[in-house]
Amino acid sequence: MPRSLDIVAVGAGAVLLVALCWIFGVRELGAALAQASPRTLAVYLMLGLLARLGYSLRWRMVAGALGTQLGLGRMLPARLAGDALGALLPAGRVGGDPVRVALLCGAGVEASRAGAGVALDRVMEIIGNMICAVAYVAVFSSVHTFGGGERSPAAVIGVLLALLAMLLPPLWMLRRGRRPFEFLHRLAARSGSVTWQRWMDAVAGVETHLVRFFAEHPAVFVRGLLGSLLIEAIIVAEYHYLLAAFGLALELPTLLMALVAGGLARAVPAPAALGTLEASQVALLAGAAGDASVGFVVGMVMRLHETLWMLVGFAALSAQGFSLRRLRRLGAPGGATP
Repeated sequence: MPRSLDIVAVGAGAVLLVALCWIFGVRELGAALAQASPRTLAVYLMLGLLARLGYSLRWRMVAGALGTQLGLGRMLPARLAGDALGALLPAGRVGGDPVRVALLCGAGVEASRAGAGVALDRVMEIIGNMICAVAYVAVFSSVHTFGGGERSPAAVIGVLLALLAMLLPPLWMLRRGRRPFEFLHRLAARSGSVTWQRWMDAVAGVETHLVRFFAEHPAVFVRGLLGSLLIEAIIVAEYHYLLAAFGLALELPTLLMALVAGGLARAVPAPAALGTLEASQVALLAGAAGDASVGFVVGMVMRLHETLWMLVGFAALSAQGFSLRRLRRLGAPGGATP
């Protein structure tokens, strides 16, 4: 996204957030924060760390199958750092994946091998997210009526299933030993563009590792998908205790839909989903419980959650002595060596 559009997106999100604060005020938010339960917050933090440990273990398992043997002392901070930067970018968590690649390159891992591990880990996560989102929407729609009536949940589920189906052809090609981006390699060769060719050479290296992975370690992919579903269950519990710590008791179907709404809000091209995260919860709770003000408080508590883990991620990045300039240099094609 061009810098001018970034500024516009941030400005629009800030205006939306200020408008929500003006409409609902901060009295209820202040009351929720004032009654925070330290014990429940401790449970929330424990579950949050467990979920992120799960992310790192899944990534480490995939990376190990590709020949990268690094401990959790490397993988966990890299995951936290990538998520932190991704939270600030319109592309969401995917936007932080180059940081993960660059951090592994800084540890001496070949760039294409690091890229393949991050790509596989992200695909497993996306598939797990979509499967759970379909289930969450189905559970919510069995209890509540969407604003558009009975057709709305079917439409949402249909879109999610269509997006999930789009991931299957490239995975099938890799399993068959074929390269999904082969046509782009041919176009790059014909274009004469040195930059394009350089990037496609990097992609070819990643594809080589992916083809080998699906040929030799298909069971690891299945275990990764099962791990993704387990992590999703931990995240549901994490958010339950987060909200409960501030006296916010959502019934399970509404909590599940709140997670889906938050995920959709992060897909909006606004850095850090500023304003859109809070607005999504206002709309959800207004429709599900008839109380938009509770949705505003829920959205602001979720914003505190996002900010907390973002700060943890940047602290992890800083502790490793990396700057964003160094990350760009290491993450560039050919910028790192084994």
